[in-house]
Amino acid sequence: MAGQDRIGVRGVLNINKPAGISSYDVIRRLKPVLEPKRIGHAGTLDPMASGVLLVLVNEATKISRLLMALDKEYEAEITFGIETDTDDITGRVLRQAVVPDISAAELSQFLNGNFLGEIWQVPPRYSALKQEGVPLYRRARAGMPVEKGARRVQVYDIRLAGWEPPVARLSVRVSSGTYVRALARDIGRALGSAATLSRLVRTRVGNFMLKDGLNLEQVLAGGAELARLLVPVEQALSHLPKLEVSRDTAIELAEGKRPVWNEAIPADAGLLVAVNRERDFLALVRLRCGVLVPERIIYAG
Repeated sequence: MAGQDRIGVRGVLNINKPAGISSYDVIRRLKPVLEPKRIGHAGTLDPMASGVLLVLVNEATKISRLLMALDKEYEAEITFGIETDTDDITGRVLRQAVVPDISAAELSQFLNGNFLGEIWQVPPRYSALKQEGVPLYRRARAGMPVEKGARRVQVYDIRLAGWEPPVARLSVRVSSGTYVRALARDIGRALGSAATLSRLVRTRVGNFMLKDGLNLEQVLAGGAELARLLVPVEQALSHLPKLEVSRDTAIELAEGKRPVWNEAIPADAGLLVAVNRERDFLALVRLRCGVLVPERIIYAG
């Protein structure tokens, strides 16, 4: 894409991140090809993990928070008998324990009885969460104290896909902020054993599916065709209600004004995606007391 006009080149790349590289490695490799003004991603995948990584290009970086808040699905393998300092197989073994003597049916029942719904979870010591402005993984590597309060997260679905001791294969659907590594650790402890995450594949983020994911090497070789692979910002926000506004209304919103809106909108609509007919304007707005209140202009022109 070098030398091409970048105006309008914005959107989301659904990359199937391979295991063995970091999420930042993906960004670093895409930069020379895309030459964007801004680039980022919506939710880190650990180096050992593979699957859906949403890469945000130019104005799409402004919707990172919304995409990171989406539910996620994973396929995970948990190895029982060991617990590590990172809560995955790449870490240093902290302790060993006897593998649970339990049938597949009993394990499935245990998982649904103890780890389905709202649960409290202590994040891994090695995570990107920050304490006093410093990521926990940096504090842990430097030998600094790591304080991790338990957080409420949602496990919407947890299914046992296979049980060949010491390895259990799980399919899970979870809320944003849920660490599958911590889930593996806690399952081991709850069974009176130990466990660590030995494989992880993110299969879905919101409406972005792994089956639609792009191979990184093919994307890098795509050159000038790469822009065509971008999912438009409007499509990436398809989980939010859409509002089509006139060009005059779009101009008012872009100027920070609060135009009057008389058309019916459900009272519980919440955040709305405002677009104009020409599709060269997109903003996040809310309806309050009969006027549209702009929360963020994603692009205008």
